[in-house]
Amino acid sequence: MKNILLLTLALAGGVGATLPAQAWPHERERGFGTFQRSGSYQNSRGGSGTFSNSYSHTPGSNSGSFARTNASGGTFTHTFNNNWNTSTGTGTHESSSTYANGKTSSSQGNFTRTAPGDYSYSGTHTGVNGQTTDVSRTSSFNSSTDTRTVDSTYTNPTTDKSATVDKTVAYDPSAGARTVDKTLTGANGKTVTSDQTYTKSNDGYTKQGTVTGPNGKTATDGSTVTYTHDSNGEITRDQTSEVTGPNGKVHTGSNTETYTQNYTPPSSQP
Repeated sequence: MKNILLLTLALAGGVGATLPAQAWPHERERGFGTFQRSGSYQNSRGGSGTFSNSYSHTPGSNSGSFARTNASGGTFTHTFNNNWNTSTGTGTHESSSTYANGKTSSSQGNFTRTAPGDYSYSGTHTGVNGQTTDVSRTSSFNSSTDTRTVDSTYTNPTTDKSATVDKTVAYDPSAGARTVDKTLTGANGKTVTSDQTYTKSNDGYTKQGTVTGPNGKTATDGSTVTYTHDSNGEITRDQTSEVTGPNGKVHTGSNTETYTQNYTPPSSQP
């Protein structure tokens, strides 16, 4: 439901920036080493191009870069770097993006461990128009229910208007399932809610959910992702999606990525 999902930006219009994402110490738990992936993509809207990404994880830090080039040569790049001091329970985050039109955006901030498995974050995001947004976030994990709660606030320092994003992620390892519920409240008080369930399959996963706009109308969305491993080492990721709007109209789409990937272990295991 692209149009309804884009309402999240409209709701944040009083804040004046695209909502940024920061990496957290508990995320990207892939182990130590360097992971690289490169390949090509094409989608049902006629888009195609190439991509490459790299992610490195060492004790106390993780960093990465991502680049995507479309068929006409336009390139999007994104880099991030996070550092963590275990003894003090504090860390730093920085990231930057460069778009095909040459414009840039960036984020930077600090996070602090508030309890085992819990963190807080405070920083700023600078959008492509130069507008800055103050970002604050708390993240807590309930081990008894296998649920993580992340509450974020985005404030325009010029107007002092704020938008919030409240997210709850519940895990069910026995069923291979994860539910992600979000409520986005704009500076004008209007809300968009998204409820999604991801379920593992033998060769990928499926997603089913709903998105409800500020007018109370609901769309349903679903997608299926499968991975195929070829004998030559290439991996193909196929995604098909279907969205049914509040008016009953159905929109479908697909995306295919073909890539190779490799892993380089650290020089010495911690």
